[in-house]
Amino acid sequence: MVTHFASPSLLPPLCAGFAPRALAVAAVLTIGMGWAQAQSVGLPLRSSPLLEERISQRQQTEGAVFVHGQQITVRPDMDLVIKGQASIRRPGLAMRADRVDYDQTQDVVNASGHVRVSRAGSVFIGPRLKLKVDSFQGTFEKPDFELYSSGGYGQAAEVEFVDDKRAIIRQASYTTCRRKPGPEWLPEWLLKATLMRIDEEESTVMVEGVQFRFHDIPVFAAPSVSLPLTNERKSGLLPPLLSIDTVNGLEVAQPYYFDIAPNRDATVTTHVMSQRGIAADTEFRYLEQGYRGQVRLNLMPSDKLRNDRRWGLSTQHSGSIDTGLDSVGSLGLGLSLNRVSDNNYWRDFPRSGLQLTQRVLPSTGVLSWGRGDFSMTAQIQRWQNLQDAAPPYDRAPQITMRYGQWNAEGLDWSVLADTTRFEADFSRVPSLVNAQPRNGERSFVQAQVSRPWIRPWGFVTPKLQLHATRYQMDSALDNGALSVNRVLPTFSLDSGMVFERETRWFGRNVLQTLEPRAFYAHTPYKKQDMLPVYDSGATDFNLSTIYSENTYVGNDRLVDNNALTLGVSSRFFDVGNGAEMLRIGVAQRIRFADQQVVLPGQVANAAGLSDILFGAGIRWDDRWAFDGTIQANNQTHEISRTTLQGRYSPSPYRVINAAYRSNNQATPNTQFVDVGWQWPLSDMVGNTDRQADSAWSRAPGQGLGPDRWYTVGRLNYSLKERSLVDTLLGLEYDAGCWVGRVAFQRLQTNITSISASNATSRILFQLEFMGLARVGISPLKSLSDNIPRYQYLRDSTVQPSRFQHYE
Repeated sequence: MVTHFASPSLLPPLCAGFAPRALAVAAVLTIGMGWAQAQSVGLPLRSSPLLEERISQRQQTEGAVFVHGQQITVRPDMDLVIKGQASIRRPGLAMRADRVDYDQTQDVVNASGHVRVSRAGSVFIGPRLKLKVDSFQGTFEKPDFELYSSGGYGQAAEVEFVDDKRAIIRQASYTTCRRKPGPEWLPEWLLKATLMRIDEEESTVMVEGVQFRFHDIPVFAAPSVSLPLTNERKSGLLPPLLSIDTVNGLEVAQPYYFDIAPNRDATVTTHVMSQRGIAADTEFRYLEQGYRGQVRLNLMPSDKLRNDRRWGLSTQHSGSIDTGLDSVGSLGLGLSLNRVSDNNYWRDFPRSGLQLTQRVLPSTGVLSWGRGDFSMTAQIQRWQNLQDAAPPYDRAPQITMRYGQWNAEGLDWSVLADTTRFEADFSRVPSLVNAQPRNGERSFVQAQVSRPWIRPWGFVTPKLQLHATRYQMDSALDNGALSVNRVLPTFSLDSGMVFERETRWFGRNVLQTLEPRAFYAHTPYKKQDMLPVYDSGATDFNLSTIYSENTYVGNDRLVDNNALTLGVSSRFFDVGNGAEMLRIGVAQRIRFADQQVVLPGQVANAAGLSDILFGAGIRWDDRWAFDGTIQANNQTHEISRTTLQGRYSPSPYRVINAAYRSNNQATPNTQFVDVGWQWPLSDMVGNTDRQADSAWSRAPGQGLGPDRWYTVGRLNYSLKERSLVDTLLGLEYDAGCWVGRVAFQRLQTNITSISASNATSRILFQLEFMGLARVGISPLKSLSDNIPRYQYLRDSTVQPSRFQHYE
């Protein structure tokens, strides 16, 4: 018999002659007819607050309560007794038992016999429960429990419910290891505690009298420990980190996390290194309305390696400044500061952060403003040089203005103006002590206008550019002048056609295109070898830059051009889904006159045909991918540069990447082979369980199932040196409730001189106990950075929905 009432304190009298089965049949027929009608008229679905992940307080207090049982006895406003398959359900709570007694006067429920209490984040099962319904206060005798957010479960002598968000578990044991058949089974790891205080509101578990056992061996004990209940942040000690390094020796690191505010946090990590001493890393992050940033400081008071104090500082800040005037708009502000204590920092701290491991460190302040089609930028940039070579020039300051319109009566036009003060100091560079930098100011204006005609059959785009530049030098140039002007026009014409045809390849409908392209550029010659080189460099010669007006980046060199680039490409698309399956292309530049404008030390290109470029890309299906580019010398017909790379990934957690790169134009010539992979070892011994793979791969971030080994790694090998450049080799073991990882990493600190003396090596080891903690130095970042498409065996960002355990 079923009774439906609006609140637990208001029980209506049961109606005589109630026919539940007839009503149930009628309800089913009504629902079925309504669904058929909705299907026929195509009624749209509406969102409902009942389907939200979080249950509101109003739903909990005002939501309907459903009571079910084989026998129900009710005394209005006094008590309710449910016998046989008894259940009480309301939003956020479901209770089942053999018998339920509800005292309305005290608002107390006494449940006995196979009691099961299910909430949004947990479930408790035991013989007896006493509970105050509204306040959710009570006790549960000898329950088994499961916490959905962590995937863990356990047993306890007693659970005391403080309220609907807090509970105290006494004499508890906890694990995430799932039971296997057999009476001798023991969980691979087990956490025992005399007391566990669960706070779902704060997402924490305070554990007292802790003992942790791994394979039934006690490995850790503590009087009290605070653990996170979910992935939400919480202040406290993080698991200690342990690693072995050829530079640092045995290193133990202890991080402490500060959850300062929802939008601010900090981490302080203390390092103890057997070969170097003690160091501290501090990272502070903030995210405010309109701006964000981070500050990172590495400090080592006394480094035994150099017998000196070492430090590194890296800060980034970006945001906007509201002027309060709609007519003015807002200002953008960006700050970046990178500084280290000495020139050997990048060599001795190769993993201190991307910015601080470079040979030259930039520090930049940028102020920007834009309104409509007009924008302005002002910046100051200074460099710290850590190498025995000429440093980049500081910009002190640089002011840039841009104005442009697109599709203005068919025209695209823009104007760019820039003035910059360039400064450099060579006195700290040993090889350049006697050299004098060419400090000075450079101002230029670049105006361009184009008229694109774009049609389904192709496009034609003529473009006209005008470059006007003035240099004002602190010291005389080679020709004795303190200032020089340069004005050059550039004309270009870009055109292409697109032909399409439908065909079939291997039973698949394919759309093929044929796309010829011609690009002509002309810039007259003007002598520029006396001008300084502040920010110019040669562009990479590839299938994209071959269709450009200038072969240099920056504004100190404008190449004299009278050249035509001809190319053709063909693409193949799957008609069914529009995916590109194959792409091939070829291009070559024809110079009608010798090139005369070059960078210092560069060889000019002669008139005639340039090297020819070939390119191809294959994406036949989701498993295979291939990309390749070949540059062939037109005179000798030899291969100048080659880049070939492929990927095979037949299913999740199975990927092999391979690449070959050679450059015969470099000095010295280089040839590298690069291989990276992630693959289950069971495949290599012929023990592949495809059915299990398919079942597990449907759950993201859950691996391929328990009791599996994976091999991971990346090898970068120099064919010229016959030596490994970078090495990463590792193994991962997924036990289901814990994951073990071990990896060996070797990095070259000097790519021009590959040797063991210029390399640093380390061993990374980690144990990850699901739903509890990670111990060791995690190799996950090294694996994900070095192996394209590497997948985590456990993705901690995937949180279960409350509907996965809906009752």
